[in-house]
Amino acid sequence: MKAKMLPFILLIFILITACSRTGKESKPGAEIRTENEILRQFYSGSVWSALALLETGESPLWFELGPGGPLLIESPETATLSPYSPWPHARFVAGILAWDDFLVMAINREGFFVLGAAPASLSSGAKTRTVLYRIAEDDLWYPYTVESFFIWKGKPAALLYRHDFFAEPYASSPQPQVFVLDKYSSVPLGARIPALERFPPGDSWEAEVLRRGPDDFWYYRMKEKGQIENETAYFRARDLEGEGERISQTEWRNSDLPEGPENIPLILSNMLESAVKLGLEGTGPVLALRVISPDFEGSRLFRSASSVGGGENQAFLYVYCRENPEPVALAILPDGRGLYVHGKEQNVRPFSLPALPDDFVYTGVALLGDIVLASWEEQEGAGIGAAGFMVCTVFGK
Repeated sequence: MKAKMLPFILLIFILITACSRTGKESKPGAEIRTENEILRQFYSGSVWSALALLETGESPLWFELGPGGPLLIESPETATLSPYSPWPHARFVAGILAWDDFLVMAINREGFFVLGAAPASLSSGAKTRTVLYRIAEDDLWYPYTVESFFIWKGKPAALLYRHDFFAEPYASSPQPQVFVLDKYSSVPLGARIPALERFPPGDSWEAEVLRRGPDDFWYYRMKEKGQIENETAYFRARDLEGEGERISQTEWRNSDLPEGPENIPLILSNMLESAVKLGLEGTGPVLALRVISPDFEGSRLFRSASSVGGGENQAFLYVYCRENPEPVALAILPDGRGLYVHGKEQNVRPFSLPALPDDFVYTGVALLGDIVLASWEEQEGAGIGAAGFMVCTVFGK
């Protein structure tokens, strides 16, 4: 989104100032109020902790993920360049889901961040305002890794586990392993998924990854912890309320294959047809589309027709789409180049998110009305340095 779509901000902060690091401050003019005042004014009936009121305008709004929550920064170039951490032990946006009228982020080592529309009483003319919430509980998630973010019984859910590839587990096994976001709780709530509690024989087993396969089965990986040679087992289940069946490692790997191009929503098919013409094919054919949509239960992975028979030089697209109240689709490459489709005519337009410094990439994108949410990371191999998200206004229709 070029200059026309970048936002100006009105900030009303509670926790941003509390989590500022040395040498970093919130932007001048931020109005500080008490938490109770924010909660009463922002979202009637909500018990979520409101962090900020955001108003769109002329500049992008950047947040860096810090030990005490999100920190407002001028741009990723001014982010704290801390030493790289292996991705399971770093703070980053592990996933984004469209849920009801919210965009929900699962933050590794942290909890849930939510972007929602501000009440009508806080809107001003043509200006669009959103509220940023943080739903976390002290260091509950800190020793653990979030790799799986999905919808469980109608609520966003994250699976916590101890990742032992880079280091031996130093904390006890999370109990329960799954936490959900509830509109009536100020902290993530523990949830028990029956299929994940039927462990193989032996001690210290944990579920590590849970995902939907292209055949609509649930697939999950379990691993033994604390042994000299930790065993790994793989399962699938049609219904997570029941008991899964054990499968081979090959079947597990195949469960992560993208759905075929015949399953891609029509609005995305039209977009992909324009990708090559608009110079968005990257260094090769588009390999896969990671798609977020309020029409899905969770995110889905699709293979484009152009990826069939492709080689190693293939691009990956992060996509958001919806059918109602009118068709909209937005897709970006990791470097921020993208395509946008809006309305029944489905005319495809190229655009660019703000450029990132070297070694930084975008890792996801979603829309809340006319507001774009994009996650970003500083990457080096399996390591992550600075990480966060950006909020801006969609360009003129």
